[in-house]
Amino acid sequence: MTRPPAPTRFPPADRRGAVRGLRRVLLLDAAGMACVGVGYLAAAGPLGRLLGPGTTLVVAVGAVMLALGVGTAAVARPARISVGAVRAVIGCGVLWILLSLAALGFAWLDLTTAGVVWTWLQIAPVAVFASWQTIELRSSRSG
Repeated sequence: MTRPPAPTRFPPADRRGAVRGLRRVLLLDAAGMACVGVGYLAAAGPLGRLLGPGTTLVVAVGAVMLALGVGTAAVARPARISVGAVRAVIGCGVLWILLSLAALGFAWLDLTTAGVVWTWLQIAPVAVFASWQTIELRSSRSG
């Protein structure tokens, strides 16, 4: 016996659930970015010394993370979430990963061992969120 083909579209109720899922993952990502950004800004001096790049870069990264967190929350807010804006959020995550890998690979920064480990560790949640957002975006658009 052959199985019937999988549906290519979700019923409307499932689509609403998929949109809620997309909104949820965007808001979780936004909260994480904003919290880490505030943490970087609040403890820039000690973190700059611990991780190696210095206070100025930690402040700059903290400000960027805080701004990206606020921007991602803004993307999640409207009743109709913009596909282009979600793709931009995903693109920012991918860019963050690529820049982090390049910084490690080309030794752009004078990182301590803790800084190298932290850079590798921060790549993981960014990759998870970009992947999760991609999956949720596809789910929300298939209905």
